[in-house]
Amino acid sequence: MNHTTLSFMTKVLAVGVLLSASTGARSQCTTWVNPSPTTGWVDFNNNFGGAPCDDGSGCPFNEITDFEIFADEAYRMDNVIQGGTYTFSACNGTGGTAWNIEYTIIAPSGAVDASGLNAGSICELTWTASEAGTYLIVVSEAGACGTSTNAAVANGFPAITCVSGATCPEPQPGCTTWVNPSPTTGWSDFNSNFGGAPCDDGSGCPFNEITDFEVFADEAYAMDNVIQGGTYTFSACNGTGGTAWNMEFTIIAPSGTVDAFGVNAGSTCELTWTASEAGTYLIVVSEVGACGTSTNAAVANGFPAITCVSGALCGADAIADRGNMASLNMFPNPTSGVFTLSLPKELGSKAIVDVLDMSGRVVLNTNMASNSTTATLDLSGQAEGTYMVRVSSNGQVLRSKLVLMGR
Repeated sequence: MNHTTLSFMTKVLAVGVLLSASTGARSQCTTWVNPSPTTGWVDFNNNFGGAPCDDGSGCPFNEITDFEIFADEAYRMDNVIQGGTYTFSACNGTGGTAWNIEYTIIAPSGAVDASGLNAGSICELTWTASEAGTYLIVVSEAGACGTSTNAAVANGFPAITCVSGATCPEPQPGCTTWVNPSPTTGWSDFNSNFGGAPCDDGSGCPFNEITDFEVFADEAYAMDNVIQGGTYTFSACNGTGGTAWNMEFTIIAPSGTVDAFGVNAGSTCELTWTASEAGTYLIVVSEVGACGTSTNAAVANGFPAITCVSGALCGADAIADRGNMASLNMFPNPTSGVFTLSLPKELGSKAIVDVLDMSGRVVLNTNMASNSTTATLDLSGQAEGTYMVRVSSNGQVLRSKLVLMGR
């Protein structure tokens, strides 16, 4: 496929195979090849900022005419609004006559919202979003899911519009536009170096600072494992420490809501906020008055750092569901000791399994056998109660609760 601009995402989306409530299971296809078996082309995000919305003057028809759709590929669509009705199409250009097209609409959780085509259509599918967030739209040749013989045959320009229920949200305060590492993702150094946001294990909260590089304007940092209700301070006070240019930060929750922006009163280098949600936050670094367009984007300005102030206690109860609980299957649950853990195939092999009690203490640790997706584990001898099962593999961390009962 000849795209003029390709941007590959660093996050991996785990896609589940569920029955579609709208068009039946036979036309569903959750297998594709390009740009990878788990990610989608990001051209709609780069060109239009994701899914279209109605700003009061109607919904735009966002079409990409630089290339056509091919079979066995997927498109990534950010900013889909729950309850919004959208139409994905490839009706212009060849417009569905080169080969029989069908689409599968995959929600952020992996659920299939719709599949196939609209009645009487050869090129479009309309659906109502069951969730908010990033969708994947899979393009298939009918009857050839992931194995099309027409994977190199062009078939219409990809396009998206909204029909109803997708009113544009009010503009967020602060700066929600940045450039690096991409306009939609953040640097992952805090996650790879420290496991995400800090927490208080009873001896205080660590001050996690990265001294290998400094902050620059027009960039964002991703911060996993933020705890709802926890209060945190992001700073760049050491090194240059806010004097190279006037900094401000914008704290973006997983839903896209801005929790805080600017800097603390009297400060030139830090911002404190209380998390309204749990999960992965984005922290945007901006030059005051130059949101996404800084002339100082290559001028270093202090080491990035994060600490917590209150309400961010470590432990299984604090690191519960981040939206991934449904991805782990454990049975029986509750258990009297022995249980079977089943992993989604998308998680990959050589997974590390930890079982934690509610204080955060690891009571069991094991490695899954290579290429195995099931394991039998035994908590016999542990105290009755609730435990957290944590599985790590290929940069993903999935968690789910397990209840241990007496015999």
